[in-house]
Amino acid sequence: MRRIALIALLALAVGAQAETPGAQAATPGRTDGPEGSEYGKGGYHYKAQYGRFYTEGFLGAAMMESEVEDTETHLITGLNAGYMVEEWLAFQVGFARILDQNINLYAGGVRSAYVSRPFNYYFSLDAELYSPEIGDTRFGIVPGVGAEVILSDRLRAGLRFQRDFIFADDMIHINRVTAKIQVDF
Repeated sequence: MRRIALIALLALAVGAQAETPGAQAATPGRTDGPEGSEYGKGGYHYKAQYGRFYTEGFLGAAMMESEVEDTETHLITGLNAGYMVEEWLAFQVGFARILDQNINLYAGGVRSAYVSRPFNYYFSLDAELYSPEIGDTRFGIVPGVGAEVILSDRLRAGLRFQRDFIFADDMIHINRVTAKIQVDF
C-alpha cells in the first residue's frame, strides 16, 4: 500500500510540475531599447553603466604639507578621462594643476565603485608624477575616496578626497578635496 501511495505522489508531483508555466523552456522574446540596455525578456538590471568612456572635470582645495614649509591651502583644478570596464571597475588617466604653486600632477590608475542608486561610492588608487615648474619631478601614490549622485544615465556630480604621498627627501603630502562633474559617453 505504501508503494502505491508513493508512486501516486511522485506521479502527481511530476504532472503538476509539467503544467507549471515556469517549468517550460523559455520562449525567445524581443528586447527594446538602445544597444547594451536589453529591456524586455532576460536583459540587464537598470541601465548599464559599463563599457563606456567618461571625462570628469574637478575643482577644489589642495592642502600641501611639507617638512620644509608650513601647511598651505591652494586652488586645484583638473580633468580625468577613463573607461568603465564594468560598473564597478574603471581605469583612468588625469591631469591636475595646483594654481598658486604652479605644480602639475599627471596621474593614472583604477577606480572601484559600489553603486546604490541614486548614489555611487568609490575608492581609487593612482600613480602620479608631481611636477613643479621649479624643482625636480617626483613619483607619488594617491589613494582616494568619493561619493557621487547619479543625475542621469550619462551625468554624475560628487565630492572626492585624495591624499598624495610624494616620495621626496622632504616628504610632501597633499590633501585634496574636490567637487566633480562626470559625463559618460
